[in-house]
Amino acid sequence: MSIDHIVPTLDPEIAAMLRNTLASSPTVTVDGVDLPLPVHEAVLELLALLGEGQSVAFGAVADLLTTSQAAEILGVSDTYVRRLADSNALPIEMRGTHRRFRLSDVMDYRGRFPRRR
Repeated sequence: MSIDHIVPTLDPEIAAMLRNTLASSPTVTVDGVDLPLPVHEAVLELLALLGEGQSVAFGAVADLLTTSQAAEILGVSDTYVRRLADSNALPIEMRGTHRRFRLSDVMDYRGRFPRRR
């Protein structure tokens, strides 16, 4: 996982304008093309974070994650992710002696708990 692009905090006036626009019309159209739902949700989440005045970083994520990458996505320590794997709460695939986590499994696990902002 790498951070390919960082969008710094927006000017407060621009963030407020974006926040108000999203509140009144939370739809996204790109050249008249309907976005698939996961893309639509990602764009709205990006815009919402920027509207809240937060900086945002994004990049590509591999389908198989290391323990550290899974921990970063879950917002927990590497040790906690290893405990989840050892207790079978989070499925793993072994690559030699290394644990690897499917992105879909990590996202499913993350989705079971309410997000805090």
